[in-house]
Amino acid sequence: MSISQRCRPLISGWPAQTLARISPIQPTPTIPISIGFIVRLPPFELVIPYGPGGSHDLTARAIASVAQQYLGQPLLVVLKPGGGGAVGSQYVIRAKPDGYTIMLGGTGPNTIFALVQKAPIGPDQFTPIARINYSPPVFAVRNEAPWKTMREALDYMKKNPGKFNFANSGTWGAADFPMRMMAKAAGVEYNNIPFDGGGPATLAVLGGHADATFSFTAQLMPQVTAGKLRPLAVTGPSRIRELPQTPTLKEEGVDVVFTMWRAVVGPKGLPPATVAKLEGAFRKIAEDKQFLEQIRQLGDDVQFQTGKEFEATWRQEWDAFGRVVTAAK
Repeated sequence: MSISQRCRPLISGWPAQTLARISPIQPTPTIPISIGFIVRLPPFELVIPYGPGGSHDLTARAIASVAQQYLGQPLLVVLKPGGGGAVGSQYVIRAKPDGYTIMLGGTGPNTIFALVQKAPIGPDQFTPIARINYSPPVFAVRNEAPWKTMREALDYMKKNPGKFNFANSGTWGAADFPMRMMAKAAGVEYNNIPFDGGGPATLAVLGGHADATFSFTAQLMPQVTAGKLRPLAVTGPSRIRELPQTPTLKEEGVDVVFTMWRAVVGPKGLPPATVAKLEGAFRKIAEDKQFLEQIRQLGDDVQFQTGKEFEATWRQEWDAFGRVVTAAK
């Protein structure tokens, strides 16, 4: 390993006589350091393109709590919010491709926002390393609602175009986007009511001001357990642990899969050997019992994918979501 900017602070303060004693074996860029002192590698930076407290931040901190034993160095969570995720994404895109600056990307900034705003922060701008997990939204209605199944709700929408009141959490958000996809696939029309976040949207359904919303299990489960909300379908590729009796949209005859994924990505140009080492480390993190327990406490499960597997998933999603965005414009 050659001396670089990263290790200069370790030797800059040494006495001249000490440096003189080692001068006969001063390393060159092609000669390994073998003079007995420790070269300290920098910590890894895991960039989060959001502010504090959200699911990305909490997932990243769960990763960081066990990462050092698998990466060999500390992993620091660095928040870079702003611009719908563009600020943090561009920070990583411009980083040196040495593997020390990586990002926990997501569906929101790196697929939906990138497509809607035509922002260069999509799959072409990153090196996929590993998907950690995803959260599928759940379609839920009040327990007093007349629809017992997703098929019944869709049948109502078909027979009553524009009369089904849907509460979304913000335009192109985690409730709005899957509803657009479902309506397009099922050929139904509905009344779209925007709210400022998932909490207000859920409250609107509970208060009878809207018929349904899409939300995540962490927010829905207390209301489901209390008998106030009824889940009708999940948008993921399979049923979820928390709601084993709730079918997927595909099971209900709607060819839609939508998840909010969280995946580790790096700048373009990461050497294959670096990608392989990082992927292997994150696989071990994803299997760590302490990490798994923390993720389950957040209401999620781990669905690990390798970099190549995730890249295929991401590009398939990119194409499918792109058609939805194009149809809406």
